[in-house]
Amino acid sequence: MFAAETPEALVMGAPQLVSPPVAVARISTVLEREDFTIGEVAEAIGQDPALAARLLKIVNSSYYGLSGRIETITRAVGMVGADALYGLALTTSVIHGFRNIPACLVNMNDFWLNSLYCGVIARLLAKEASVLHSERLFVAGLLHRIGALIIYMRLPDKAREILLVAAGDDRLIPGLEKELLGFTYAEIGAALAKAWKMPSALREGIRWHLEPERAEDYRLEASLLYLANQLKTVSLLGFPIQDVLRAIPDEVASAIRLDETQIINVMSKATEKLSDTAAVFMPDVYVRH
Repeated sequence: MFAAETPEALVMGAPQLVSPPVAVARISTVLEREDFTIGEVAEAIGQDPALAARLLKIVNSSYYGLSGRIETITRAVGMVGADALYGLALTTSVIHGFRNIPACLVNMNDFWLNSLYCGVIARLLAKEASVLHSERLFVAGLLHRIGALIIYMRLPDKAREILLVAAGDDRLIPGLEKELLGFTYAEIGAALAKAWKMPSALREGIRWHLEPERAEDYRLEASLLYLANQLKTVSLLGFPIQDVLRAIPDEVASAIRLDETQIINVMSKATEKLSDTAAVFMPDVYVRH
């Protein structure tokens, strides 16, 4: 029997999920202060050697394309920025943290590859739209379906029913979730983001990416994430990109201000960048068999 009546209840009913990874919480606490220093951020990251090693690998990869090798976390914070490094710490921690999902429900390799693809597209769209700090759109894209993982973990029977009816068409899932659960994975993801004290732009992007016209704040972020999710889905299903372009709501089009040529150009770049990005962000447990 389905007991959780709200997304918040579903999240709070999973004590292991209510608190963010220790290292991420430590970094977030530092960043909450206006007078934090680079050294304090580096120290917070350095207390988790495995996380520090992963972040240095990312910063020194083709994902950033920095000239010269970055040897220390302090240097990485100075080069990349504290907020960007927090986002990277969050994404790598989440990928490592959600491992106990029933294999009969979802292939985690495919789940994270799809999420990475959305993140890559969102970041490129943000750059094309001249959005400052486009890195945050990559993080939002990678985490946009994190609420689905909570459904898989907490409500496996309902999740199985939804996936069977959707039959591989992700476009049907939000409507099925609304019908069977009363809310969508986006609402659950936003509840988790709030529990983890994620930045407001990230929380709002996750919450409203299915219906960006309803976003009161951060409508641009929600609109970019909406478009990235739609483009990712039709691309993976093998449908023409024009299917998405014809269906873009006026509110989204006016927010992002990108024409068809720009969007198609983004998709050609995204395809090239996905494999390189996956090689950097995907743990071996997911990308190798």
